[in-house]
Amino acid sequence: MEFKYTAQDKEGRRITERIHADSVPQAISRLKNLGLIPLEVKAIRGRSVSEAPKPGFLSGNKVHIKDLAVFTRQLSSSLKAGILLAEALQTLASDWHDPYFRGILQKITDDIRAGVSFSAALSKYPNVFDQAYVYLTKAGEASGDLANIMANLAKYLENTYKNTQKLKAAIRYPLFILGFFVFTVFVVVFLIIPKFKCIFANSNMRLPLLTSIVVGISEFAIKHFIIFGIGVLVMVAAVFSCLKISKLRFYFDRKILEAPVVGDIIKKTLISRFARTLSILISGGVGLVTALDISSQVSANSYIKAVVDSIKDRVISGFTLSNEMSTRPLFQKMFVKMVQVGEKTGKISEMFKQNAEYYDEELEYSISNFIALIEPCLIVLIGGLVLVVVLALYLPIFNMAMLKR
Repeated sequence: MEFKYTAQDKEGRRITERIHADSVPQAISRLKNLGLIPLEVKAIRGRSVSEAPKPGFLSGNKVHIKDLAVFTRQLSSSLKAGILLAEALQTLASDWHDPYFRGILQKITDDIRAGVSFSAALSKYPNVFDQAYVYLTKAGEASGDLANIMANLAKYLENTYKNTQKLKAAIRYPLFILGFFVFTVFVVVFLIIPKFKCIFANSNMRLPLLTSIVVGISEFAIKHFIIFGIGVLVMVAAVFSCLKISKLRFYFDRKILEAPVVGDIIKKTLISRFARTLSILISGGVGLVTALDISSQVSANSYIKAVVDSIKDRVISGFTLSNEMSTRPLFQKMFVKMVQVGEKTGKISEMFKQNAEYYDEELEYSISNFIALIEPCLIVLIGGLVLVVVLALYLPIFNMAMLKR
């Protein structure tokens, strides 16, 4: 159960907060163990101890990576300033803007005050704190250097967020142009062509081939619009259903990495995330095999996960990491060479970090090339559509003018 209490500390200050316990006597006993003098303890009706906070309507059941990065950075700064973990979490929870995340932070704070370790409290919310986050926190607790571990973790989250923003920025303008193209097609097919069709019907003249094709497409689209819409929805649903099948998902994830331009961007993003995750885990004191396992779980691509898992199994069997990476076409020779240098010098974490930074730079270059390539293609596509429609609609008008002469 959850209890709200008012207690007095050794300096005579009154504290009103919450605590978890099975009964009022147990709550009082825990408060005394914390050096507090209980003044009032009341049970809070409603949620049980193990029940997670309910997500808000707008926030959903996930916390944005930007918020998680800000929280981690603020927690690191608080710990470096000498503030106790529970006090730092309580302060962050009380000031947090998102009620869902604020509820989670409050429950984590209560768990810590009840004697639960920080990493164990975080592990109760896998939708917010992934395996890498929990393992690094656990490593920080074991080494007694939680503040610096949180700082490294915050930097990792910030870099991940920046790469995500780069991808969004890269596709935002092309998506706008594509959306405008779809809107233009809709207006032409459903509004403009039908009006010209009436004019052509009244003239009783033979239409040019291009005009007949365009008018036929418009008529077909109008008559079968509902069927076509349902068909598109069914196809989309079928694709998503197929992607839930592991073999088909593996095939799709592998082929998407081989796609021109787009595949290169996705590959560099995922390899950068893999290298940065390994770097921060190893630097935090996590073993190589465990770090590889977590890195494969963090990857959103089933093909990359399978490759990393196979490498992990070979490393467990006694093979070196660099040799195993060299046999996989997923990793560039430069990447493997730096890992090999890191193994020889004992600075493998630093080498993975440099690899991640290299891929980040390459990602920016690939995104710039993608934008430079896709923009003119979409503009030419829209221009071609407009040209075909204009020719199709005005050719009969020109023919009618010639006949009148």
